[in-house]
Amino acid sequence: MTAKERVRTAITHRQPDRTALDFSARGEVIEKLRQRLGLSGHASVEDRLGMDLRGVGPDFARPCESLAYADPTLAIVNGDVHCDIWGVGFRPNQTSCGFYMDLALNPLQKAETVADIERHSWPSPDWWDYSHIEETAKAHADYWILGHSRGIFEISWFLRGFGEFLSDLACEPARAEAVMDHVQAYLMERARRVLEAANGHMDMMEYNDDVGGQDGLLMAPDMWRRFLKPRMAAFIAMCKTHGVKVKYHSCGSVRAIIPDLIDIGVDVLNPIQARAAGMDAEELKREFGAHLTFNGGIDTQDLLPFAPVKTVREATRRLIDIVGKDGGLILAPSHVFQDDVPLENIIAVYETALGAPLM
Repeated sequence: MTAKERVRTAITHRQPDRTALDFSARGEVIEKLRQRLGLSGHASVEDRLGMDLRGVGPDFARPCESLAYADPTLAIVNGDVHCDIWGVGFRPNQTSCGFYMDLALNPLQKAETVADIERHSWPSPDWWDYSHIEETAKAHADYWILGHSRGIFEISWFLRGFGEFLSDLACEPARAEAVMDHVQAYLMERARRVLEAANGHMDMMEYNDDVGGQDGLLMAPDMWRRFLKPRMAAFIAMCKTHGVKVKYHSCGSVRAIIPDLIDIGVDVLNPIQARAAGMDAEELKREFGAHLTFNGGIDTQDLLPFAPVKTVREATRRLIDIVGKDGGLILAPSHVFQDDVPLENIIAVYETALGAPLM
């Protein structure tokens, strides 16, 4: 099978020739893998590990800084706070486990009225160049082509502050909805332009929005259903008019809303944070496997950083045999590979899935 055929087969709940594979890692981990695998020139870690998906998206068309969190950085304030297109600020932080951008500034934290929110400087989808998307997608025609969008909840609370935004949802919903509606309008229009520019050559759109913690949702499920579900449903419905599948990413425990995700058309759930409450991949397969494909599932909290290679191979094999039975699995870690994971354990995951040595 080609990579595209393999992923399509898995998502339609049929058995592919081998497990469909995904891969995501911190930049420093990718560089170490390149060295360990002896890659040079244009050879990529993704190709060597058998990754079946390729991401395609627009280029930012305005001047921006090199360091960023998720959206481009437009300005640096107070010496080291990198403000993105939303005005949200992040501070660089080099840790023992890698380099990160930590949230440092919530520009709407002191907003008191809807008018204050309306006066904020909101980004525009016009700031992106979509012209090369179709060409890039065609160049990777044998792969499963994935577009990406951030989600409404994370951006909204980044803008407002976590406590302030949750308080707004409970006590001042008009203020919360004013923020969410601006974010939603931008995300919907940017995604629509990406899909139109792909001209039928995109296979899936990812909606990335963390709403789960280790023990459950970050809000009551009914609050999620009232404020986030209908907005997410509108986004998914727009994507489906372009004939693509929809992948939803949320770290943490989202067990309480999985039936709702199925109800609004989510096809693929990522990353299946194995140690979070209710997120055991085997249990999810039994209960929801007829409706969802699971993307992830290899534990990055305990297994990958600390287990010996033999245990990693056994856990990977078990996930493939049980969760991947009759399709429905795109194997990947339950978060990006970070610098606390031994390279031997990363290699063990993909050697097990490919059934062949990588070195």
